[in-house]
Amino acid sequence: MTKDDFYFKIQVKQTMEFKYNSILYNINYDKTSDGKEIILFGRLYEEQKFHSYGDLMNNAKVENHFLKDMLEILDL
Repeated sequence: MTKDDFYFKIQVKQTMEFKYNSILYNINYDKTSDGKEIILFGRLYEEQKFHSYGDLMNNAKVENHFLKDMLEILDL
């Protein structure tokens, strides 16, 4: 998947999941108590909160690799 395709899916809030080394990861969306939208990413039931697409791309990791560097090999 290209970064542009991934960006589009994030913008339309498409729920995604994939397996990497037999571990299930997912991307969901939620709102904080003050109404700001957040992106939830990580292992099932262990998601981290990211406040924007940029925050997700700069900080999200799949094992020891940044998510942004793995987009082309993941089946999203």
